[in-house]
Amino acid sequence: MSRRKFIALSVVCFLAVSCISHAQQWNLAYGNSRNQVAFYNSTTPGFTEDSPYGPMAFRVVKDQLWVLDSVGGRILGLDSNNELKTEIKIPGIPQNVLLEDFALVAGSAGNPETVWVADAADCSIRKLSLANGRELVKIGGNGNESGRFLQISQLEVGRGGRLYVCDIGRQIVAVFTPYGELVREMPCQRSGFAVDMAGNLHLLDYNDKYGYMHRVYSHSGQLMKAVHIGMRTFQNPKIWGVNEQGGLLVSFVPENGFEGKLKLFEFAADASVLRRSELPPGRSMNRFVAISDQKLWLAEADFAAAPAGEFKIRSLDWDVKK
Repeated sequence: MSRRKFIALSVVCFLAVSCISHAQQWNLAYGNSRNQVAFYNSTTPGFTEDSPYGPMAFRVVKDQLWVLDSVGGRILGLDSNNELKTEIKIPGIPQNVLLEDFALVAGSAGNPETVWVADAADCSIRKLSLANGRELVKIGGNGNESGRFLQISQLEVGRGGRLYVCDIGRQIVAVFTPYGELVREMPCQRSGFAVDMAGNLHLLDYNDKYGYMHRVYSHSGQLMKAVHIGMRTFQNPKIWGVNEQGGLLVSFVPENGFEGKLKLFEFAADASVLRRSELPPGRSMNRFVAISDQKLWLAEADFAAAPAGEFKIRSLDWDVKK
């Protein structure tokens, strides 16, 4: 083979690998087998819910996908080749389970070693070992008292392994030590929150006159700054993360109402818009967007049609124009 042909072939191979990397996607069939995710819908005996359900949340860590098999009561870990590498069955949960959210805790090497899992049935949160599934800590429970919950919507792990819990029923963010001891509770609207690398807590609040305000609280719970975002005519914000500059990633229902897609914005620390995109929300999913290494990942799922189709995770690009 001539050198020119070799170079041309190498370029083609490089482009092919680049395209594969850019178009990374994971797929899981619906069902109750080891390599599938469970679901509730009209085909399920005794189903009486208003909406169908399947996996409520997912995370991407490096080149690994982690899925909360909410109906099956499991956590699944898949590698970049879509092969199942980890399967953790959540102990001590009832048969009719619905797991709301989960947050992975990394070890010293940066790989997930433990996980916090929220159970919608009794509003409890368990910390489990990913090595053997053993329960390490259990907190919460249903109630209005401090340290208890009415409707858990979001879990995150911050600096030092602290656990942050958003309860939209009580409209608070609760902060716990890695061992499950309550540190504090703070008011929170339904838009959720984000925690940055320094352990600062980022929240949004809304006022009819000025629109949305981005508030940042320190590791000790003190207000550090408040930045006016505005966007008063946008509805139903959801915080998905915070960038390295301290700006938020937020989705909104558009000004003219929901027509199948949400507007996704990445803001700078001064609230100027850096990037934007559109995305179809995962129906009945709690966490249908994930941020990993500055990449966006989107879940595509039709739980009403299951067992037809697949539960898919694909990469999502920002629009070129602001």
